[in-house]
Amino acid sequence: MTRAALRCSAMPSAVLLMGMLLAGSAAPAQRTDPYGGTGGGPIEGQLSVRVVHDGTIDPVEGAFVMVGPRDGAPFDGNWGVTDANGEIAFDDPALSGPIDVTAGADGLRYFTLVGVDAAEIVIALRPIASGLPEYEVGDFVSGIDVDNGTFHAGDGNVDMAFVLPALEIENLMSFDLADLFGPPEIIEIVGETFEVPSNVFIPQQWELFIEIIKDHYYLYLEPADYTLAAMSGRLPLEDLLNSGDLTQLISEISWREIDVLDVTVSGNTYTADLHVDPDLVTTATINLANLPPASTTYALSVGDLDGLEGLGRLAPLGLDALDCAGGGGPCSGTLHLTTTAPSGEFADVGYFPAAAVDMLDTDQTLVLLDRAPRSQTYAATLASFFALLDLSYGTGRFAWNDVENAGTGSPPMHLSLARIGSTSSEEIYWEFLIPGDRLDFGAPALPPDAPPAPAGGGTYAWDHVALGLAYDLVSFDFNDFAYADIFAHVSHLATDDRDVTLQYDPAAAPEPHSTAPVLVLHAGAPNPLRGTTTLRFELPQPSRIDLAVFGLDGRRLATLASGPRASGVHAVTWDGRDGRGWPLGSGIYLARLRAGSQSGAWKLVLQR
Repeated sequence: MTRAALRCSAMPSAVLLMGMLLAGSAAPAQRTDPYGGTGGGPIEGQLSVRVVHDGTIDPVEGAFVMVGPRDGAPFDGNWGVTDANGEIAFDDPALSGPIDVTAGADGLRYFTLVGVDAAEIVIALRPIASGLPEYEVGDFVSGIDVDNGTFHAGDGNVDMAFVLPALEIENLMSFDLADLFGPPEIIEIVGETFEVPSNVFIPQQWELFIEIIKDHYYLYLEPADYTLAAMSGRLPLEDLLNSGDLTQLISEISWREIDVLDVTVSGNTYTADLHVDPDLVTTATINLANLPPASTTYALSVGDLDGLEGLGRLAPLGLDALDCAGGGGPCSGTLHLTTTAPSGEFADVGYFPAAAVDMLDTDQTLVLLDRAPRSQTYAATLASFFALLDLSYGTGRFAWNDVENAGTGSPPMHLSLARIGSTSSEEIYWEFLIPGDRLDFGAPALPPDAPPAPAGGGTYAWDHVALGLAYDLVSFDFNDFAYADIFAHVSHLATDDRDVTLQYDPAAAPEPHSTAPVLVLHAGAPNPLRGTTTLRFELPQPSRIDLAVFGLDGRRLATLASGPRASGVHAVTWDGRDGRGWPLGSGIYLARLRAGSQSGAWKLVLQR
C-alpha cells in the first residue's frame, strides 16, 4: 500500500491492532486487566462488561453492549448501555458460554469477543479514525561517511540515511516495507530525476563531478513521544540509476552507522538533528527455511532499546531480503545482518531476529519473531512459519483455514484478529477477537437502537491475522487473558485480506446457549515426571485426534497418538523422549491434543 505519509500510529492494511496499543504491563491478567481482557469465568447466568477508551482506560458511558448473536437471543433483554463507570451487568438463567459479546459507541469501533466464556470482561474501544493531526518532524543527519573521490569524481556510491520512529512489537507483526518510507520528494541525481522518500537524508556528495544532495529529512507524526532511529547506508550508484526506485533497493544497501534520538511531538519540529556514530557491524547470521515459493522474505536484526521488556522500543539494526522463485518448492537461504555494540545509547539493547514473508501475487504475509535473549554475535534459524492464511466468505460467515504448520514445527494458532473497514480509507468500523480453535464467525445482527454499524449489502475490507503466542508463554486461555499478553508474547503470524459484501444472517447463527459436548482433559499423572506420565482424556464423540509434545519454542518434539478414536475415556503414556527415542532434558513441555474442532493441552514438568 502506498502511504501519503510515514505514520507511527497508523495501522497498515494487513495489520489488526485491535485497540491494544498499551502502555501497561505485559503480566498475565489478575481477574480482568483494566486495559482490556477476560477473566472470572465461566459464565453461569451472570456476566459483567466494562467498556473503556483504548489507552486511557477512561470509562465509556452510554456504550452499547449485546450478549449473543442478535436481539432477544439467548434471552430477552440481552443488550443495554453502560453506566457512568462504563459498566453493565447481565443476569439470566439462559446466559452461558461460550457466547459472543459485542460493544460499540458513537464515533468508536464496534468490538466483538467471539465465543468467550468469561464472566468478567473489559473491552477497549478505539476511534473509527484517528482524528489526530500530523506534524512535520525533521532536519539534518550528520556523521555520514562520504567519499567524493579525486577531484569530485566520486566513488560510485550514494551515501544516505533513513530516519524512522522506533517500532513496537505490533509494527513488526505487520511488517510492510512500504511503511518504512515517507511520501516521495523529487530530486536530481547525475542528471536523472528520482522520487526519494521524505524520510531519507542525502548529505552533499559528488559523483561524476555532479553534486548530489537532499539536505533534510521529514517524518509526519501524530502528537506523542517518539524515539527516532537513523541508519546510514551506502548504495551503488549504478543500481540506483538502473532501477530508478530507491524503495526497491533496500536489500542492496550496505548499512554502516546508526543513531537514536528521543523527541516529543506537539507541533512542527525542525530541530530533530541526528548524528550517526555507533558503527553497524555484521554479527548476525539468519538461516531461513520453509519459505513459500513466489515470495520475498525480509529479514531484520532488531535491537530492543528496552532490553526485551514489554511491547518494545525497537530499532532496526540490519535488513536484507531473500527471493524465492515461483513454480518450485519451499526455499531456504542464509543472510548476514548488521548490529551495533551494547554501549552508550544502546547499553541496554536486546538483540533478536525477525522475518516477514511477502507473497508476490497475493496479499498474504507470514511473520516470525524469535525474541529469546542473545548476545550481539548470534546465529538464528527462522523456519517454523505458519501455513498461508486463506479467507472465504459466504452466507454471512467469515471463514479461514487453520494455519498451524506441522511440517515446519509451528505452534498452534492461539487466536485470530479480524477487522471490517473502509475499502477507500483507513477507517475501521468493527473488530473481532476469535479463539484459535474457531475457524469462522458471523457478525452479530444489531438492534435498530444500536449505534450505526456497517450496512448489510455494503462492500467492506476484511483484514485478518492468525497469531501464535510462543514467546515466553507456557499456555494461553482465551477466557482469562490481558490484551497486552497478545503483543508481549506473539511469535508467529499469518495475514490475508479481501473485500466482502457484508451480510447479516441471524437465522444462520447458532444458539450460543446450546452448547455441544466438550472434550475433557484429566490431569497428567505423575506431574512432574521422572520416568513416564499418563495423559487421560474423554472424547464426547468419535473423533480424529492428534496428540503431540511440544517445546516452549513451538517445536513439535514427539507424536504420541493420531488417527480416529471412539468416544469415551482414553489414556496415553509419555516417557519423556522425543520422536527419535532420545531422552529430553529437564524443563517444561506442552502436550497438545486436537480432537475434531476441539483442543486442549497439558503443561508437563520433566525432571532428570
